[in-house]
Amino acid sequence: MKTQHSTSVNSEGYKYERLASIDVLRGFDMFFLVGAGDVLRRLFEAMGSNSLQSMLYQLDHADWVGFTAWDIIMPLFLFTSGLSMPFSFGKFFKQGHTKSQLYVKVLKRFCILFLLGWMVQGHLFDLNPNTFHIYCNTLHAIAFGYLITSLIVLNISKVSIQLIAGALLVAVYWLLMTFVPAPGFGSGIFTPEGNLAIYIDHAVFGRFDDGTQYTWLLTSLGFGATVFSGYYAGHILKQPLSHNKKLKFLSLIGVGLMVGGLLWSLQMPIIKKIWSCSMILFSSGICYLLLALSFLFTDKWKIDSWWTRGLRFFGLNAIMAYMLHSVFSLDKVVKYWLHGLEQYTGNYFLFFVSMGEFAILFFIIWHMYKHKIFLKV
Repeated sequence: MKTQHSTSVNSEGYKYERLASIDVLRGFDMFFLVGAGDVLRRLFEAMGSNSLQSMLYQLDHADWVGFTAWDIIMPLFLFTSGLSMPFSFGKFFKQGHTKSQLYVKVLKRFCILFLLGWMVQGHLFDLNPNTFHIYCNTLHAIAFGYLITSLIVLNISKVSIQLIAGALLVAVYWLLMTFVPAPGFGSGIFTPEGNLAIYIDHAVFGRFDDGTQYTWLLTSLGFGATVFSGYYAGHILKQPLSHNKKLKFLSLIGVGLMVGGLLWSLQMPIIKKIWSCSMILFSSGICYLLLALSFLFTDKWKIDSWWTRGLRFFGLNAIMAYMLHSVFSLDKVVKYWLHGLEQYTGNYFLFFVSMGEFAILFFIIWHMYKHKIFLKV
């Protein structure tokens, strides 16, 4: 599916691609997930130095409480899905479509994301209810977060009221997690076994539950809050403000959210697996600051270099990059081609496998970009 980048004249009097910073930010997220993270992890593991343990820790998810660099990938994916909403919704209405038609589009996107999430899960075609999980994937989280944010945006016109609705998502989630007791454990418990969100998932999904420490159903309120935070960032980018004012707003909000998340963690720890309220604020703050950097590089400084173009390749086909990485087992293809090198490379063999996997993926994404093929849902 082909897309075009809309351009407009900003308050400083020149044209720029409004979505350039969004594409680069989303591309950075995918590049970290499908390339840099795996390559660096395999390299550090092969080197085996104790001094690299802190780096390896940052390239894996926190076991429970805490937050690593690797943990930002999923929140940033949700954040960027909301980031483009002010532009895509505005363009949809300018083309003469109605709110009812936009509802249909939102529901269609919700269903497609859920289907893709089941494909990533890997058990969709087992045709076996014992291996099928209903709600268990990042794409499922994006689907619900996008749906919740869309309902807020399409039914509330004032931005100030929209902000209150977004804040209420976090507040309601906090109230439920803090004061509603999980049977057998009590209220305000944030352990892997005893929190309310995991209890609800087990109770509702039954045998279709994914059996992990991650929570989904009640946590959808948190997913909605993260996507909404991205929506509001997109609203800031869309305003007729100078670059410096946009950077100021994004940076101040980012720092404020991070501080707020750290303070909140004194009562409700930063736990990504249950999408705790402190984690929502803290991760959203990081996303705002990363967006500010992306905006600074692409929209203010107009940097058009190999690395910005490379990130845009991934950003414009983020879903495809995610699917290629998650579904198509490119590492097995590379191992088949390069298995003869294992006897010479030793511990570094998996590092070269990761490099080869990324090279194949990048070639596919680059080829799609060159021929203006974009997977959009």
